[in-house]
Amino acid sequence: MKNSTYIVKIAVALVLVVLVAWGCAPRTQPVKSADLLSTPNLLLEADAAWRAEHWEAVELYYAAALERPDLVKSELPTLYVRLAEAASQNGHYHQARIALEQWANMDTTALERADWERLYLGAMAALGKTERLRNHLQWVLDAANVPWETKQEVALWYSDYFRAHDDSPRALDVLDTFYAKAPDDRARSLLEHAFSRKLADMDDTRVDDLAKAVTPANQWRFPYALAAFERGVRTASDKDAWSADWRTLRDLASSSELADPLPLRNKLAELEARFGVPRIGLALALPVTGPYAKVGVKILRGAGLAQWRLAQEGVDVDLRVINTEAPGWETRLAQLPSHFTVVGGPLRIDAFKRLYEAGSPADGVFRKRAVFAFLSSLGDLTEGRDAWRFFTSRNDEVRSLVHLTVDKLGITDLAVFYPEEKFGRTMAQTFYGEAAPLGGRIKGMQSYPPHALKQWTHRVGKLLNVPADFSDNKDVPLPMPDFGAVFIPDGWRQAQTLLPNFFFYEGDQLVFLGPGLWSRALDDTRNVDEHYYRLAVCPGAWWDGSDGGRTLQAALTEEGLGQADFWVALGYDFLRFAGKLGTLPTSWNSDLVNKRIHAAEHMDFSMAPMTWDTNGMASQNLYLFTPAANGKRIVDPEKFAERIARARARREKRMENYEKRLEEAGTPVASPDLPSAP
Repeated sequence: MKNSTYIVKIAVALVLVVLVAWGCAPRTQPVKSADLLSTPNLLLEADAAWRAEHWEAVELYYAAALERPDLVKSELPTLYVRLAEAASQNGHYHQARIALEQWANMDTTALERADWERLYLGAMAALGKTERLRNHLQWVLDAANVPWETKQEVALWYSDYFRAHDDSPRALDVLDTFYAKAPDDRARSLLEHAFSRKLADMDDTRVDDLAKAVTPANQWRFPYALAAFERGVRTASDKDAWSADWRTLRDLASSSELADPLPLRNKLAELEARFGVPRIGLALALPVTGPYAKVGVKILRGAGLAQWRLAQEGVDVDLRVINTEAPGWETRLAQLPSHFTVVGGPLRIDAFKRLYEAGSPADGVFRKRAVFAFLSSLGDLTEGRDAWRFFTSRNDEVRSLVHLTVDKLGITDLAVFYPEEKFGRTMAQTFYGEAAPLGGRIKGMQSYPPHALKQWTHRVGKLLNVPADFSDNKDVPLPMPDFGAVFIPDGWRQAQTLLPNFFFYEGDQLVFLGPGLWSRALDDTRNVDEHYYRLAVCPGAWWDGSDGGRTLQAALTEEGLGQADFWVALGYDFLRFAGKLGTLPTSWNSDLVNKRIHAAEHMDFSMAPMTWDTNGMASQNLYLFTPAANGKRIVDPEKFAERIARARARREKRMENYEKRLEEAGTPVASPDLPSAP
């Protein structure tokens, strides 16, 4: 009984201090001396104090009762749990810990009780025992003898604990971990309902904090789906946000991986009865006649498939197509009904400019509708404020190439060989500006006249610093260039003429970086001579071998809609993206659109995924390809690096053989990388 005596002494001392300090305790309920009471009467007084929540007396009485030799053993669980509760209420967490540990030492099944776990964890947290809390969490997770009801209480306690310490990701992760160990659907549904009740009691700020931990990878499973759903319910009370929130709530209610999704569906039905099922108005400004009709029709084919699929899911998208090749199209776009608040396109820069030129019939379009141009740049407009982009940018292309060469291949010294026309100069400037922040150094910059093919060989020679007497000494190996990769921002047809010139000057160990134009051309190219392109790379937004690409092709095949490509994927992805944006309120601004974008971007893209920063600036993580006999194939950086190493080894071998021949002939060997001695 040594520990019990220790408990009594601590309890009496602490309670007397409290009573004296408060002074008012005797006036609220007199505390009788425990020594003057028989054990049955002592327990009666303790029970009365418990019911009255007179915690000082509860702690004193139950601590004294534990000293009694005539105490019935079956009463011990009640005494210990009430003593620990009272000690915790009084702030005596060390006393609570001692009582709980003594109980557990006497009866190990105490650890299987939810009330023991709750009090023990509270005491450890108050005493700052973080290491013990971490160890105990793992013990409960692994304990086979702890019933699920207790594990559920522990899971919810730890979630509250992490949330109180501003760690929302761990607050949800711990629930996710316990949920995965639940024995059956009934246990999982009990945890879902318990967490839903906690969410309902939280204020908006706490719900928002939890919802920030929701990602596309976890959004469909517990507890993330419930956090996202609760946040959607809170914001849905704003009628202007209902269109976008409805889509999120509908997706969660229908697709979440919960044991019991019925509460979500019932809540969604309640909100739909209040606000109605929204209809989303979307306009596509595309060329469906004229020289670019083929592209416009492909985009519409993808958009039509997405519209049909969304309709099957209960999402009503009112799609209107404006032919940008028809006279007066700007007026028709401007006069669309007010619920058409999102526009996709135009596809060409001249059509886009006509929307904001002074005196345009489309005056006001950018104030009334959020325009997502299918362009690499918005020209004079500010992206994320005046309009938005749903297309690959030149910076996206350059970043993907520099990332490969610098980060994956270890090539930091770069060169640019560009045509003397607008596209070439712009891309060269973009490459120059993007390379340095990513770790690249521009060691060579050379232009060439795009239409004077006879000068191309000479300009390549200038870039490679080919000696003037090369024609007279073709047997002498040329010096290695001081860069390992060269960016050539020109079309694929031009590249087929340019690259052999580099091989003529022994540049076959160089990596040739091309723009997205190469990738799109290779989609329709066959019988490529791989000899010149083994070390060529180009970026692209479409890869039919990606998960998204295969999913799109399967959907097209199912509906009998032909072959997928980049343009079909663009239409398919944009319409689904716009469906998530929802209908914008009359008073929308760019900040609201950017917030909607942040939620809508979490989707499964069929083309390379796009993301937007908080200012509405788009970026795309592009695929990288190398030309192949049947068109192109995805780049494997490791295998690509091996090809570079083999090409460099061949170049070095040629130089070694040359030096060996000179030595055998008795001629002094001069390094081709150094100038000759005077």
